[in-house]
Amino acid sequence: MSSAPATRGPASLEALQAAYPMVLSTKVQWGDMDALNHVNNVVYFKYLENTRLTLMEQMGIFPRLFEEGTGLVIADARCRYKAPVVYPDTLHIGVRAELAGEDKVVFHYALFSEQMQRVAAEAETIQVCVNPETGRKTPMPEWFKDALMTLA
Repeated sequence: MSSAPATRGPASLEALQAAYPMVLSTKVQWGDMDALNHVNNVVYFKYLENTRLTLMEQMGIFPRLFEEGTGLVIADARCRYKAPVVYPDTLHIGVRAELAGEDKVVFHYALFSEQMQRVAAEAETIQVCVNPETGRKTPMPEWFKDALMTLA
């Protein structure tokens, strides 16, 4: 049985920026840490949410998507922790998107620690377009797909 070598993701901020079409930064807050003096695992999902929302606001996706009657919900979220992050630090979060059918998008993230100069975590979230009135899946609007393709 062979095993693939462990990857650390992009080895520098420049490599992160080259590998991901969008990189946003967030400061680690003192309150993000837990009793073990590192960022609590749940907080990473808040970082991802804030990054995703900021990105979509900057791209003009939000609030337009909702105003036109399409909701976006998380169907799956995963995070692989590679190194403990502690305060003070700044995370540079690389994001890219992958269309997955007519109603889904997968966002891929790399969270690069400025303090450690390495990827501290990698994550994915799968979002599904839904009709807010029925709660059922609905196809992505074409303009939304086009916008996401800039993050591919």
